[in-house]
Amino acid sequence: MKRLLLYVHFNKYDHISRHVHYQLEHMRPLFGKLIFISNSKLSMSEVDKLREKGLIDDFIQRENTGYDFGAWHDGMALVGFDELKTYDSVTVMNDTCFGPLWEMEPVYQQYEADPAVDFWGMTNHQEVKQRDLFINEHLQSYFISFKKRLVQSEVFQHFWQSVENHTDVQKVIDNYETQYTKLFVDAGFHYQAILNTVPLKDDFFHSNFTIHYPHVLLEYKVPFIKIKTFDLSQHLSPYLLQEIEKVSDYPVEFILSHMSDVSQPTPPYLIDRKVLKDKGQTYSNQKKVAVHLHTFYVDLLEEFLDGFKHFHFDYDLFLTTDSEKKKEEIEAILAKRQQEGKVYLTGNRGRDIIPMLKLKEELSHYDYIGHFHTKKSPEYPYWVGDSWRNELFAMLLEPADSLMASLENDERLGLIISDIPTFFRYTKIVDPWNENKFADDMNVLWQRMKISRAIDFNSLNTFIMSYGTFIWFKYEALKPLFDLDLQDSDIPEEPLPQHTILHSIERILVYLAWSQRYDYAISKNDIYITPFVDNNVLNIRPDTMPNTYVNFDHIGGIKGAAKYIFRGPASAMKYIIKRMIRKIRN
Repeated sequence: MKRLLLYVHFNKYDHISRHVHYQLEHMRPLFGKLIFISNSKLSMSEVDKLREKGLIDDFIQRENTGYDFGAWHDGMALVGFDELKTYDSVTVMNDTCFGPLWEMEPVYQQYEADPAVDFWGMTNHQEVKQRDLFINEHLQSYFISFKKRLVQSEVFQHFWQSVENHTDVQKVIDNYETQYTKLFVDAGFHYQAILNTVPLKDDFFHSNFTIHYPHVLLEYKVPFIKIKTFDLSQHLSPYLLQEIEKVSDYPVEFILSHMSDVSQPTPPYLIDRKVLKDKGQTYSNQKKVAVHLHTFYVDLLEEFLDGFKHFHFDYDLFLTTDSEKKKEEIEAILAKRQQEGKVYLTGNRGRDIIPMLKLKEELSHYDYIGHFHTKKSPEYPYWVGDSWRNELFAMLLEPADSLMASLENDERLGLIISDIPTFFRYTKIVDPWNENKFADDMNVLWQRMKISRAIDFNSLNTFIMSYGTFIWFKYEALKPLFDLDLQDSDIPEEPLPQHTILHSIERILVYLAWSQRYDYAISKNDIYITPFVDNNVLNIRPDTMPNTYVNFDHIGGIKGAAKYIFRGPASAMKYIIKRMIRKIRN
């Protein structure tokens, strides 16, 4: 059979996702000619990769006007409308779906052998009749295959030659997507869908099965699942991923990576998939690794050095601290333990973050970097701080060999954070009302870093972050933060107010890696707590919560308490003024 495929691509970040490569690899053998049409501004290097693999014959790059129908028209014009008539079938599809979940050759053979079918596709949309809305029954346009008898017809030729490049997507839907099926049927042609939803309309409330009922698509063996399904039906997405793994060999990591990339990296259905499950990987020990430890509490240094003994790989140790006396104590401990390490006097303004950023020149030469600090929580009993530290050790120091292997084996992985320490599950410290107070400053920080990807942190309820900012990362994943060249003057003095740029940095790291097209992973906390604890704690009514006691002995004594009293109201006034300005501007 002489088949033609016109494949339309669009990516708002102007690159080709891995699911597209997979799709082309599995569709290409079915067609004598494949034209790849992109409505994005792709680099020629990405297009050349497709050519080198033999996945495409011709390439068209165009503006995203007319959308899919405009692009398909341009593909047909490139072939020539008369030349189209020589093909046994002309298939138009786009990259708005994952798949194929199963082989497509038997599907083509089935419909090609049926003389009663003139065009076919995956799913149809039922007719909708409402007071203010009418939609024709139509074969949904993400995949349509037209057979020769229809392609040669006057109605087909006239329809496709008349397609205009509308800039309003609704006009494309109203004039083309919801009209072509009726037009061809009225001309005497017949269509079929792998999933004919019309007989099912009395059993299901929604008319668009591709979004609301993915389980029905799998039941009817529809080979493609729409990308929109995962964002618009997030409550179903964890189970949909599991079912795809169960019934097909499709690599769901392509779904996960694409949804992380073009959507946001932290919807609930993706978070569980970020947890590192294989801790038995082998690291080559061929990369340059740096470990930074901000050593404010020198009495904890040896505990960390003992923790670093879990590293069975080469690394260079960088230590920062805030006084000459502590520097001398650190150097004495290193000498006693015959431990190599470079010690820098950076101050403690900005706690552990600014000292790390001050090592920009040194750290930029390393493949992987670990960032830690001598964590204490003076406002709580010592054993609370110990629990945090011990759990962070268990998640990020003890399995470090495997974490290095994960960074090495996945070039997309740029950041590894810890799971939530148990203390934060027994206490309602993180809640959406308080987290939203960080959002404005996070948006400002995002703008200061000149990140091209758009995100509004006010739209998020809470943030996925590394508690205590213990992290492993690739320098490029966090490069915009280093390039910002923050100084001591950017950071308030101790005791810190509740909402500062440091808190924003702590919460922004995952999203920063995402902005650089890197993924993140979570190192699992093996301490099990029943979800009933989370359910109980997270639903505590605010009016019944106890007041938090702050021990000022550890953060400035009377002077610190005076600053705290001043900064609390000052922070509140700043918040009120910013909100009033925003309202006036809106």
